[in-house]
Amino acid sequence: MLKSTEHHATAAMLPVTSWLEGYSRRQQFRRMAQSLLKEKDDILSDLGYDRHDLEGALHLPIRNDAMQYIEACRSKRAMEARRTKSPQLAG
Repeated sequence: MLKSTEHHATAAMLPVTSWLEGYSRRQQFRRMAQSLLKEKDDILSDLGYDRHDLEGALHLPIRNDAMQYIEACRSKRAMEARRTKSPQLAG
């Protein structure tokens, strides 16, 4: 019977633990983003970041992973850059 009670207590803690981990990751991201946002746009660009993406990530709900959002934005921007640089096929 004791194992059942321990299991329920552990299961009840999972949402809290998950939220705390998400909150911790967001606070780490917030510190990184705030230091990056102090830099000039050309420095951010050299590092592969965009000011608007960083600011947007800061406003995401805690349940959303801000680094995944930033990486998705970087990938999208890189794909668009490749498209504009590639020669257009003559039709």
